[in-house]
Amino acid sequence: MSKPISIHKRRERIKDLGEQLSFRELTTEDKEFLSDALIRIGNGEDPATTLDVGGRVGESNKEKARQSAERKELVKITIDALREKGRKVDRIIGRLGENGSYVFGLTEKTLEQYYYEKDD
Repeated sequence: MSKPISIHKRRERIKDLGEQLSFRELTTEDKEFLSDALIRIGNGEDPATTLDVGGRVGESNKEKARQSAERKELVKITIDALREKGRKVDRIIGRLGENGSYVFGLTEKTLEQYYYEKDD
């Protein structure tokens, strides 16, 4: 059995195929892959699954990790800004959490954990 191709190599393949479309002929295998993937995406299937660029179990997904870190930082900045205006942390979290605006899509518990977590 062959070793699975890493998520990074699968994503790199998609990028290379896109670049090749503009200046050279694709192999039959690449044409079939793209044709099948685009038809499946057009039928409503998940693009990450269809293009085989979603992470498998145990593979890192840097994009999700990066987005999570950015969201955490934004939560901290937002709460700090509202505290500077004289608001209390528990009230801020209540307004931003699931019982308030839910603007970050995070529960009050998660917002609280993010806020009080020490920076690295």
